Amino acid sequence: MSDATLILLLLAPLLALADGLLRRVRTRRDHAGKQADADIVRRCLDLLQALQKHRGLGAQQDADGVAQRNALAHQLDGLWLGWSDTDLQLPPLQQHWPRLRRNPADFDAHCRLIEALLGVIEQFEDRLYRHHHHPGVRGLGESCRSLEDLARLRGLTVRAANYQRCPPGLQMQLRFLCNRLFDQEQDPHLLALLERLQSDLIEAPRIRLTPGECFALLTPLIEQRLLGIRLTLE
Repeated sequence: MSDATLILLLLAPLLALADGLLRRVRTRRDHAGKQADADIVRRCLDLLQALQKHRGLGAQQDADGVAQRNALAHQLDGLWLGWSDTDLQLPPLQQHWPRLRRNPADFDAHCRLIEALLGVIEQFEDRLYRHHHHPGVRGLGESCRSLEDLARLRGLTVRAANYQRCPPGLQMQLRFLCNRLFDQEQDPHLLALLERLQSDLIEAPRIRLTPGECFALLTPLIEQRLLGIRLTLE
């Protein structure tokens, strides 16, 4: 046996050990990257939930609605802290929050910020699926956009309920959302809610729902669907 062959035989176990260690390092690094990206998506979902509720409560004027909105504002203050958008090359979303905090009734500004946040979620859906092979995230962005339809409906009904009769501009937006949901949804509970909103608010000669009732009608369903979205990340 030559010296070279002997050296190779002696080195083989060491090379195999080194290769195994490198594989474990890469696996741990990939797992850490996957967890970090998933944690960012979870934080985005926390922000989405709080912003949607803050928007929904923006037009409420009763003491309970104002108290809920103020509590959400404090929660959002904390959620925006440390939002490292420059490191992640994300749009600087948090810079819009202070103005929204001062103007909680600005529905359109909420919608713009939520739209940007949905874009971030879609970026990370693609990243988690393509880079980390996370099968549970497929359709995440689409599910969040469907959730936004419900949350927008909640916010618009709360605004409309402040009037005796649904204003034409709000009526047009609500009809559009309801028709889209009727076409897409099969959940009998949601379909019944949509029919009630149409009869008691959108088409009613005189609105028979309060802002608080509109918020309470849709919130449990929205929260249930958001929980389902969160579970896909586990």
